[in-house]
Amino acid sequence: MELGGVDLADIAEIVELCKSKGLNSEMIDEELVKRGYEKIFTLDYDDYESWGDEDEYASVEKFPHRQQYID
Repeated sequence: MELGGVDLADIAEIVELCKSKGLNSEMIDEELVKRGYEKIFTLDYDDYESWGDEDEYASVEKFPHRQQYID
């Protein structure tokens, strides 16, 4: 969380919360959002509307198996 820009005081409070309720990534992200931070531990795939829609690879031209000679 420190690498994600969360203040040390907020990290300490969230760690104490995890000690009482258990480690749950969704709960931690909810606490981060309540405190004004972005989610760190879970991804909302619905937010990525174009995820998987883009064809980033160029089409591949296959070579024929037999050689073709043109005169």
